[in-house]
Amino acid sequence: MKRIVLPFLLTSLLVTACQRSEVNGIGSYTPDDAAPPQLDLVDDAACDIGDWGWASGSGTIENRTTDVATYEVVVAFHEGEVRLGEASSWIRDLPAGVTARYEATGFLGDEAPLLTDCSVITINRWSADTQPADSAA
Repeated sequence: MKRIVLPFLLTSLLVTACQRSEVNGIGSYTPDDAAPPQLDLVDDAACDIGDWGWASGSGTIENRTTDVATYEVVVAFHEGEVRLGEASSWIRDLPAGVTARYEATGFLGDEAPLLTDCSVITINRWSADTQPADSAA
């Protein structure tokens, strides 16, 4: 009988690396028990309906770590309880203790006028030495 250990080990590592944590209703795939990236959110997303079916959600994030960090902020667009879409915003190389504005813009098409609110649903944070490669962004 053959034992297949390597595929199981790789699958186990991938699942562990991709686990979603949640703090204050906001998720993260880059959890940090000591300083969760979700706590770096300064204010809730403000929604704006643009032209030709575009919508954006924007707000402020603060790097509360002691290192330079890169952030991905994912904003969901809603009509009441219905999710119309989502978009992400990247803030690269934010120094420790500094705040920055994020703006996530997504195409909602004909549903853009239905937009009633938006919210941050995920915040991922990478320190300068572990941030994703440019091709991943």
